[in-house]
Amino acid sequence: MMFSELYQYLLQHKEISVPGIGTFLLERNPAKADFPNKKILPPSFTIAMQPGGQLPGKGFFKWLAGNLNVSDREAIFRFNDFAFDLKKQLGEGAEVNWNQVGTLSKAPGGDVRFTAADTAMYERPVAGEKVIRQKAEHMVRVGEDEKTAAEMTELLNQPDEKRSYWWAYALVAGLLAIVFIGWHLSVHGVEPSSAANQQKINPVSASPSYNVLQ
Repeated sequence: MMFSELYQYLLQHKEISVPGIGTFLLERNPAKADFPNKKILPPSFTIAMQPGGQLPGKGFFKWLAGNLNVSDREAIFRFNDFAFDLKKQLGEGAEVNWNQVGTLSKAPGGDVRFTAADTAMYERPVAGEKVIRQKAEHMVRVGEDEKTAAEMTELLNQPDEKRSYWWAYALVAGLLAIVFIGWHLSVHGVEPSSAANQQKINPVSASPSYNVLQ
């Protein structure tokens, strides 16, 4: 059977369809960071199958003919024979192992069941450590504005401004003045004369500053 050739085509074109079986898709998983082990795992690949495969296009048969070193017509015949034999084996209850792709078997309902092989990696992991930048600049959203982390740190660490309490002193002075005025009016009344100086002035007799001539 031509599993090896079809696997090569799958790696190159990421998709291959087998009539009566399904369409096999090569799915790429991105690289992952393995910080506990200080590694960066390379991209990996998994293979999935969609049921109901159709006949491949002409490009596939040209590729297969060149790979098998046969004519395009011969490549079509060989591929059809492969698909027919595979479907027959599954129909008889056999479990077919496609090396590096997965296992094919017949489900109770008659459909083809596919179990993918383990995730494949085609590159080696590389060493990698998580770098923590103590003073890295990045933007922080503050309301409708954007500020850098350094600006926010400076803003939060500003010392409290000394508050001015002149108004408190003025308020106390005003209250004392009101209290004094109230006390004054309660003692001397509210007549206009009460606001004048209440101390009596006694005239003092002055000695004459002149002499009378005789």
